[in-house]
Amino acid sequence: MNSLILISPYKGSGFQPILSSNELYCLETNFMKHLHLFDKIPKFSIFLGLLKKHFFTVPFLAAFNTLTVLILGWLSLYAKLNNQGDGVERLFSDPFNSWFPYEGLLTGVSEVLWCIPVAICAFTFGVLRQKEPRSRSAIFLFFSALLLGVFFLDDRFRMTLILSRLGISTKLIYLCYGSAVFVYGVKFWRYIKTTPYLPLVAAFILFAISRLEDIFNSPSLGIHAMLEDGTKLLALLNLALYFWYLCHQEVGRHLQQKEEESGVISH
Repeated sequence: MNSLILISPYKGSGFQPILSSNELYCLETNFMKHLHLFDKIPKFSIFLGLLKKHFFTVPFLAAFNTLTVLILGWLSLYAKLNNQGDGVERLFSDPFNSWFPYEGLLTGVSEVLWCIPVAICAFTFGVLRQKEPRSRSAIFLFFSALLLGVFFLDDRFRMTLILSRLGISTKLIYLCYGSAVFVYGVKFWRYIKTTPYLPLVAAFILFAISRLEDIFNSPSLGIHAMLEDGTKLLALLNLALYFWYLCHQEVGRHLQQKEEESGVISH
């Protein structure tokens, strides 16, 4: 590589160097030392393409990431423009009482138990629909995930409480939920009878007791907590174990069918 020569005009005729020969040599050596960094730029573009490919391979991954970033960006901008940083912080704050660290412990357990049947029903439905999209078990699990998901959102985000503050009767809301459970039971009773259904029936009876206690309110705080939240916790435990067992059986049956079909094709 030819040496670099830096020149500058001066008042007289001709040119004179800005840097001495030693300074030019140091500059050239430093440039050659860092030249390998520029060689890595094509590798970065390959990595970027790989990242893009993987993000678009997983369904909805890019869409939900983009949506989440936009929402967080909008919240940050809103907080900055309106001086509402403390309000945004409350959205991420953890309810914790240093004087009573056990406060809300069983509520947290209930929320975890809520997520188990919803998640495994949705996942198992996704597995079964690849082979039998209209099978009775797949449809049952889809509506189970939908119904329990609505109940979870109501319980976690206090939807019934918010609607009651807006003037909608709590009894009317519970009547709608009860009707949905009744239709669900009638529609899928034939399939439910083929499963060990007692935990499912017990869970919905316990839910009914919990909702009735919420309406009538026992005078004793301890009894009220046990009848409303204790029965709900027990109901969720039964639901989680019932659907865990049922989904395990359905996925196992699905995999066994695939193995049998593969064996027939190989022969």
